[in-house]
Amino acid sequence: MSPAAILIVVPTTGGPLVIRSLKARPGLPAPAAFAQGDYRPLPWSGDYARLATPGGPLTSLTGAMVAHELRLSGSFDAGRSWEVPVCLAHGLSARGHRLVAEPGEADLVLWATGAVDLDLAVVPGDYALLDKIERSRALLDSAPQAVRAVLLPEGPERAEALRILQALGAPGMLRPLPATTVAAALEALDTREAADARSAIPAPGRRRGPVLAAGALALGLAGIALGVGYARRPDAEPPVTVAAGPDQRPDEPGGTAPPTGSSTPAVSAAPAPAAHAPVLRVEELVAPARSSCRRVAFGADPPERRPVPEAAEGRLRPTRLVPELCGLAFRPAVPGGRIEVGTELRAAALPPSALDDGAQAYFLREGARRNLVYAVQAVSEGGAARRITHALERP
Repeated sequence: MSPAAILIVVPTTGGPLVIRSLKARPGLPAPAAFAQGDYRPLPWSGDYARLATPGGPLTSLTGAMVAHELRLSGSFDAGRSWEVPVCLAHGLSARGHRLVAEPGEADLVLWATGAVDLDLAVVPGDYALLDKIERSRALLDSAPQAVRAVLLPEGPERAEALRILQALGAPGMLRPLPATTVAAALEALDTREAADARSAIPAPGRRRGPVLAAGALALGLAGIALGVGYARRPDAEPPVTVAAGPDQRPDEPGGTAPPTGSSTPAVSAAPAPAAHAPVLRVEELVAPARSSCRRVAFGADPPERRPVPEAAEGRLRPTRLVPELCGLAFRPAVPGGRIEVGTELRAAALPPSALDDGAQAYFLREGARRNLVYAVQAVSEGGAARRITHALERP
């Protein structure tokens, strides 16, 4: 099929953003997302890294085995509705299409929103479609020459949102995409059928620039069949800074019951009584029996969480790098505190992600399981800090 110039819109309740570029960056330790002109990864860059990491969910769609750099026109702090347009960007880029940043350059404007699960199925939910469409009007009007393809997840506002979008622009220029899976949406974009509403190909003379060629492209979605959804609720967002919260009991949602009769080898000994109240809690994240760290990192199985005790003042008991050790989690033990993790561990782990109780999780990279010593400190609301060191050691 002929390549097309595509503008991908990431609608938010604060206004629409566009994907300005998506580039392979073999030198990056992990995929990362940035706002244009900013060197700091976006708050949700850790989630993007898990989605787009080589061997992760997107690999089944694109086959890419190198890290990518994603750049958007702006930033936002909350929500998961960026996942569908970003997945589509990866799929279209892998098929040779050119992503453009300006409406006037586009043959096709792709407006999509929604979260995905582990198999890249679109998660139904309330995505504030009407608000996002209203805020996107000016951007859509600035590309009158382009066909508009839209992906609207199933939810309470979908029917009304589709009616409004059909009323915008020239008749026949809107191409709704199936809201089942990312693969189905890409197939609809690749397929040219004159009477098919899934097609994203305009009739001759409707617009400038190259057209998307005909022909169905069979998508070999060889997905990672882990059986449990990658996504949490569409409105659930991990914080960047970990705030202190109450401990959860094992019988509460999100709590971890102590293993009974498990055949999983212990990673560290039981904690010894502390001589003073802790200011932070460090836990080993261990793959449960009949699971793996790959399943844990992609959210298919919850990890077992085992506290790491202090061996001496300012030093934790070493953790053994056994195969079932997936990573470490950190949580402040005082209200208003925050955690700062040393560069040695950050370099050996994927970007941090938030667990259900707000703890900050660092999952170890496969190629970085080596002896290291790192420092972690808890900073109180008043600015006081306590530094603790911790060693990871090969058995």
